[in-house]
Amino acid sequence: MNKPVRTLMVGLGTRGKKWARLLHEEPQSQTVGYVDLEDANLEWAQTMYEAQPKTCYKDMAQALKDLQPDFVVLATPPMDRYKDVLTVFEHGAHLLSEKPLSLDFDEGIRMVQAAEDAKLGFAVGLNFRFQHCVTKAREILRNRVIGAPRFAGYSYWRNRDGYSPTFNKFPLTMRQPMLYEQTIHHIDEIRFVYDAEVERLTCRCSNPPWSMYRDDATVTAIFDMTAGFQVNYFGTWSGQTKLDQFLWRTDCDDGALFQYALFSDLRIIRGSESDKMEEIPLPAQEQLVDDARVMLDQILGQLSEGSLHPEPTAFDHLKTFGIIAACEESNDTGRPVEMDEFFDSHNLPSAWR
Repeated sequence: MNKPVRTLMVGLGTRGKKWARLLHEEPQSQTVGYVDLEDANLEWAQTMYEAQPKTCYKDMAQALKDLQPDFVVLATPPMDRYKDVLTVFEHGAHLLSEKPLSLDFDEGIRMVQAAEDAKLGFAVGLNFRFQHCVTKAREILRNRVIGAPRFAGYSYWRNRDGYSPTFNKFPLTMRQPMLYEQTIHHIDEIRFVYDAEVERLTCRCSNPPWSMYRDDATVTAIFDMTAGFQVNYFGTWSGQTKLDQFLWRTDCDDGALFQYALFSDLRIIRGSESDKMEEIPLPAQEQLVDDARVMLDQILGQLSEGSLHPEPTAFDHLKTFGIIAACEESNDTGRPVEMDEFFDSHNLPSAWR
């Protein structure tokens, strides 16, 4: 790359501040401006990264017009992203958006079509794919180190304080916060690690009486995968105690693969008669930072090479997004959802599936 990509950072909440740091440290990017509705967040950019007041905006459209960036990182709440995404493409910039693209699947489809019509690059920030434990699990299963997967369970049990200063506050009042903000990452991991798609699902969402979240913070689902096996899923932000637990277990023909922490602790048992558990060595990784760093570097590199579909692509995100929307539909109707039928009902082009 001859020169850094001129980048506009939009949204300086908890996640946006991490993106601002990564853009500041990324040699392929030059941050030319910041956008946020809060004065305090814009002042933070001026203090932290010596941003000039004239490059700090409350109005994204005005910032796009004045600064004419080549690339935008969008970390606004999902309830507002539809208009923001279309505005970015109208001003001719490539885009990396946080997930989910929206809380409306049809809006997500229209966003991707807008990028295609404008011939602009569009990636979605599914950084969990870039964790060392996830890439290593994918490698083990794809290479059939312990044979083919036959069934799996994914259990994420957490007491998440939504009022913590380390978290964005919008999940406290948004629709289906667990599904759209957390389970969406888990489903994307499942698709990625197994290299398989969800064919059929059943889902129930609920909220215990002690939950601080206005809408459902607990998700239970069964996913039938194209690879011919089933994944049982449970996820909650509203565990009753401070004891959090995580376990992702995959039983295969010749052993089992275990992940005991959300971002680490990968183990394997080889052979059906063994109970000897081996730890899989993994490099150190700063959680939710180093994985996003690798992703950002990859996206910028692919854009510089002329790709309009940098990975993780918006096309691929629609598959994960669709599963989440189908989970909500299953919960609302009390019926299973066939994913082909769901995609047909939303007119998702067959070439995007």
